This record gives sequence, C-alpha cells and structure tokens, in this order.
Amino acid sequence: MGQVAGVLLLAVATLVTQASPPPATVKPFPAGLTGTLVFQSDIPGADNPDGRAHLFTIDLATGTVSQLTRGRDHRDENPRWSPDGRRIAFKSTRIGGQYDIFVMEAGGANVTRITDHPANDHDPVWMPDGQSLIFASERDSRSDLYRVWLADRRVERLTHHFVGRAIMPSVSPDGRAVAFAAQTLARLQFWDYQVHILDLASRKTRALDANGGTCWPAWSPDGRLLANVSLASEPSRLQVRTPDNRDIRDLRPDPTRWHYYPDWSPDGRRIAFSVSPAHHQGEDWDLAIMNADGSGYHRLTTGPGNDRSPDWRP
Repeated sequence: MGQVAGVLLLAVATLVTQASPPPATVKPFPAGLTGTLVFQSDIPGADNPDGRAHLFTIDLATGTVSQLTRGRDHRDENPRWSPDGRRIAFKSTRIGGQYDIFVMEAGGANVTRITDHPANDHDPVWMPDGQSLIFASERDSRSDLYRVWLADRRVERLTHHFVGRAIMPSVSPDGRAVAFAAQTLARLQFWDYQVHILDLASRKTRALDANGGTCWPAWSPDGRLLANVSLASEPSRLQVRTPDNRDIRDLRPDPTRWHYYPDWSPDGRRIAFSVSPAHHQGEDWDLAIMNADGSGYHRLTTGPGNDRSPDWRP
C-alpha cells in the first residue's frame, strides 16, 4: 500500500507541476478596483505546449487569476457573461475542429454545445433575457449574424449576405439593436471595417461613418454610448460615441500601444480592454483598464501570452 500511495502522490505532483502557469498580473496590482473579468489567453505551458487560447477570470479586487478551461488540442475564445452572471458563452474548437458556440457555468463546469455546424461560428453575445445568443457564422456566406435559442437550439438568420462580412456583434441593453462590424468602408483602394447598427424589429441597418476602419463595438450599460476600436491611424485607439454617431471622443491612454476589445464596467464608469506593442507580427496583448474618459489607465496583466477579449461580470 505504501508503494501504491507513493506512486499516486508522485502522479498527482507530476500533474500539478505540468499545469500551465496562469497569466501574470502586474506588480503592484492597481488598488481600488472591483469586479471580475473573464478573458482568453494563449499562455503556453506543459499542458498547452502550442499556446492555444483558453479562458480565465481575474478578480479585480485582488488580482487573482483563475483558469476556467484547459486542453492541448483545442481553443476556447471570446467569452461573454450571461446577463445574470451565472454562465459564460464562448466559441471553441473542442468538437470537430471547427468553431462552435458553447455555454458553461461561471466556474467552468457543465460545458454545453449550443451550435453544431460544419462551418465556423464566432463571437457569441447574450440577449438581455438570457434566453438566446447572437453570433456570427460562416455557414451560409462569408459571415452573417444569427440568433440561437438555448432551449431548443433554433437558429434564426438576421442578415443575408451582408456586404463585407458581418462580425463582432454587441447587443444593446434593451435588446432592440445589434452593433457589429463589416468591411464596407472604401478607403485607399481597400475595404475597411465599419461599425453598423442592426434594428432587430425592422432588420434595417445603418453605418456609423468614420475617417478610418472601426470594429469591436460595445454598448455602454445604459445604452447611451458605444465604444469601438478606431484604425484611422496606427497604433489603434478606442473611441466612445453616441449611437447617432455624434460626440466622438478618442481614447488612447498609452500612445505607444495598440488598443482593442473594449468592454464597459456594469456601472459604466470604466472600460476594460487589451493593449499590445504591435499588431499581428510581434503582438503581446495584456489586459488594461481606464476610466470612461480615458483617465486612470492601468495595465492589469503582463508577461507571456496574449490576454484578450475581456468581459465584465454583471
């Protein structure tokens, strides 16, 4: 029995030592923050040698990072809290190799597949009642927006062959509109992404004009503002605007870094996002936070791994 127990203890110890380290937080961690962010990181480790993205949470009061998903052969990305904060929707390649939409409990248990299609499904976001999800999919086009009901997995198509791919949806707090990005802005012989708003009742869309590419829209909790990424100049910055496309404010608290993936705090006072010294080649994304006016900027994570797509728990 002693030898068996010793072998078991050695096996447990080996598993523990082989677990990937979580993304590192800055030291000292910013004081006075509250709430929880879920995010994705591709930090490599013994159980994730290829650096595939998985999901984590960070407690903003303490800086504690917890891992929710793991695995060496699939990716988990774009996590979004349910309106009641009890579940997380995300996309994953864990079954079949293509991206499908999944939902799990807040702590990572009971992972449930929601969509099942040979094409890739991306960017799930919750409707305010928590009964359905809006997502982007390549199943019938380059990419259009769809809605899936969790109870019966019924799927409804919202856009039809939208010019330039419809991706990155964000649902308004009242559930009446979806902001999204699509490549419809002609500039310098290229098609840049442009933020659009889809009215769910009429299915009509309108574009928000910009002097350069814009993407990753995010509604403020009161529905009065939209944050988005602006690619009019490099490195990218964040913008805050009204849905009627007025009162546009540029926010780039760190002029040396790219700014992406904005998400509002539940009280609308802060914005979480990611920053990187480069985009694509040489990128190294870290989580960051600032006040909604661009002041109070702090990086939250550091070190290896790209930490992206933060979402604030309601």
